[in-house]
Amino acid sequence: MRLYKIKKEDVNLSSDLLDNILSKAKNGKAYSMAATVGGEMLLFEVNANGGYEIYKQKAVHRNLTSGTEVVFDLSEESDGSIRLLDFIPILIDLKQNEVDYLIDEIDRSMHPMLSQKILECYFSGLESGRDTQLIFSTHECNLLNLDLIRADEVWFVEKGKDGASHLTSLAEFKPREDVRKGYLLGRYGAIPLIPKEAMKW
Repeated sequence: MRLYKIKKEDVNLSSDLLDNILSKAKNGKAYSMAATVGGEMLLFEVNANGGYEIYKQKAVHRNLTSGTEVVFDLSEESDGSIRLLDFIPILIDLKQNEVDYLIDEIDRSMHPMLSQKILECYFSGLESGRDTQLIFSTHECNLLNLDLIRADEVWFVEKGKDGASHLTSLAEFKPREDVRKGYLLGRYGAIPLIPKEAMKW
């Protein structure tokens, strides 16, 4: 990733947004802030005098053989690549601060091995005495790994006949087996059951 300075005249910036950005410099201190403009995330660096520069983040791909570089806008990257980039500030924040994060479908658009590596990175940065927590939902059964996550940290969600969702802890089953295999065999519930008649079109 690399920041590229862009011309101010190339950015369709509303006067209200610009006033809001520059108003934060009234205390005479330089600062940076990100803002979404026209569907793109831009970085504004404002100096103590209220002057500013605009930067755009781009992806730089380097050919490891020739050393040549190709630059892409983030909009040209795959959903998986962008999703992976989303986790960088989250992991840094979790490592440095006492925060809680809730992430829906942590595995979305990513290879299963990357999802696991993200969790390994999170756990490796934990320190005793720091109150931080990562809560996430997932459909990726490869993350059902007791070498990675404790049984009391895994909760299955199953929708009952009444339409309500019910939570069950994996710890209630006292698992001693391959949890992933047991889940796929239906031993813990929370698997989709599609009636045969629903498949008749």
